[in-house]
Amino acid sequence: MKRRLIFLSILAAAGLLGWLLMTKLDYNKIVFVLPSSERASSPYYYEKDGDFFLARDLRKGFEKLGYTVEYRFREDYKDLKLGDAGNVLYFKGYYNFEHLPDADENDGRKRVLYLYYVEGLHSEIFAEVDVVAAASRKFIKEVVEPTGKTAVFVPQFTNPERFKPVEKEADKAYPVLFVGSDHSGFGRKSVDYAVLSGVDLSVFGKFWEKTLPPEVLRGNFIENKDLNRYYASADIVLNDHREDMGYYGFVSNRIYDVTASGGFVFTDYLPEIAEVYGDSVATYKDYYEFREKIGYYLAHPEVRAAMAEKAKQITLANFTNDKAARIFDGIFKNIKK
Repeated sequence: MKRRLIFLSILAAAGLLGWLLMTKLDYNKIVFVLPSSERASSPYYYEKDGDFFLARDLRKGFEKLGYTVEYRFREDYKDLKLGDAGNVLYFKGYYNFEHLPDADENDGRKRVLYLYYVEGLHSEIFAEVDVVAAASRKFIKEVVEPTGKTAVFVPQFTNPERFKPVEKEADKAYPVLFVGSDHSGFGRKSVDYAVLSGVDLSVFGKFWEKTLPPEVLRGNFIENKDLNRYYASADIVLNDHREDMGYYGFVSNRIYDVTASGGFVFTDYLPEIAEVYGDSVATYKDYYEFREKIGYYLAHPEVRAAMAEKAKQITLANFTNDKAARIFDGIFKNIKK
């Protein structure tokens, strides 16, 4: 009997501690758990990592809504130190979570997983969050909803305070521009098509040395703060999607960044792009269409200018960091704890 009383006392104390913790949580605070690294030697270093820039822009949107946002990086996964933050947002980028760090469903925190990249995804982690936010309606319908998990569509976005139109600069006025790395070592569809078409191509990115002639390579990296100047100055900015991302309709945020900058983007066809942008974003379905269209657009700057202006207005109305933050704000507020 004495042992039982001691055991019950311990349970009561633990419950009281949990209740006290929950009452102290601040639901105006959010911790972003990022796939980025704080190590400068890492290829996913946050100051040069797309996941981090996406998070930084979203943070600015949250802060306009009155939230306090903190970051946690790969190095923090074993000990996130969430403090009194009532909300946790996990970013699924170039990292394969088998289990989400510090996903204690009983600690009173509201947890959301943001999916904009699906390679290496373990669907079991859906059970470790309250809501799954995904940048693809098709993925939500085919993958998330069958598990019974609540899911919300949150497209990727741009920050118009950074990606904004500027006057064309002669040293950045490349006829055809691609910014991105060849991580797979097998090339990129748009770059391959451009080489085959014989257009005046310029590429900025890593790991291209084995697949592209040196005269095409212009550098390994463009500072994120300067990207809009390149996008606005180039005649055509190329884009393409990985096969899995294209299948599910995850639209690359490069579409949003280029168009917000006033640039003209030429991308592989996705129904999701056509549905939103109509004929304001140029698309191709195969190499032959690519070759025909890129020649036409290079020869008709007035057509490019009209399309780019229309696409910019669509992006600014629908795909900004402020709008994404408002969607997430609604998600967190609708989670009952």
